[in-house]
Amino acid sequence: MNESGENTARSIGLLFRELWRLVRGEDERGRKVRWLLTLLRPYRPQVILMLVALLVATGAALAPPYFIGRATDSVLSGDLGALDLVVGGFVAASLLNWGAGYAQTYLVGWVGQRALQDLRLRIFRHLQGQSIGFFTRNRPGVLISRITNDVDALDQLISTGVTTLFSSLLTLIGVIVIMLLLDVGLALVVFITFPLLAIASIVFRIVAASAYRITRERIAEVTAYLQESLSGIRVVRSFGQEERHVARMGELNELNRQANMKTVYLNASYFPAVELLSALGTAAILLFGGYQALDLGTEAERNAQIGVVVAFVSYLTLFFDPIQQLSNLYTTYQQGMAALDKI
Repeated sequence: MNESGENTARSIGLLFRELWRLVRGEDERGRKVRWLLTLLRPYRPQVILMLVALLVATGAALAPPYFIGRATDSVLSGDLGALDLVVGGFVAASLLNWGAGYAQTYLVGWVGQRALQDLRLRIFRHLQGQSIGFFTRNRPGVLISRITNDVDALDQLISTGVTTLFSSLLTLIGVIVIMLLLDVGLALVVFITFPLLAIASIVFRIVAASAYRITRERIAEVTAYLQESLSGIRVVRSFGQEERHVARMGELNELNRQANMKTVYLNASYFPAVELLSALGTAAILLFGGYQALDLGTEAERNAQIGVVVAFVSYLTLFFDPIQQLSNLYTTYQQGMAALDKI
């Protein structure tokens, strides 16, 4: 295996190692993730059906690029019978993807909303059992933020995070396997981008962890001050302190904006960079695959190679999309874990 293949295997190994550490609960964050997954335990049948639908949808989504390449090969060779079969397979895969995708999306939403409903009630029941001193030490606005803003942050993690994680990983692994089966040389050209993606992802992860924790703290401060100001509005009016409270809310609002703008800068820097790597990968595939086709002897071999290149360009989108989705998921994961810390 050459250096590019070794980097690819190492990157995938590190990804699975981290996921395994979270599942086993080897650190504090892993234990919190396991606790979060216990919210799904009462809905195991629906979760199993959701995972089955996810597997079917992911497998069906991997088929169309292959059919596109075969259709190109059939057109160039003039085999209309094969073209009809390929188009029929393309339509069948698309319909299967649609049906499984509908079932998956519905079940994810159903399970997620039930789990969050249980969590809100659990938090409220816990608050009802606390002493008066607890409510003296903790501001009501902060407690309200826990059951509203922080639970809403977990909504994205539970409702879309699990699906995105499994779907993106399965899609990425499936695309890698199919690329290697179609053409090892073209696959290795694509895998050259792995080290660049790994470096960018590590930097993004380190900086994003702190940024999203601060955003949760800032919105909690805004919510707490808003609740306290409105609850004591009679006192504020009696002493003519409206302007002072408006000024303080302006300061907190500005700190909240600054915290969120840092995450905006991070996303604006990272995700377009992934798009650029995707474009460069497409250009490399067209150049390398085109030269390969020109070097082949017979017309049938050239036509087959052109079909492979077309399929590779289609698979290239499926190759980079899961990487972006996993990066987006890490953003959702950071927001959700920051909220879970507070809950």
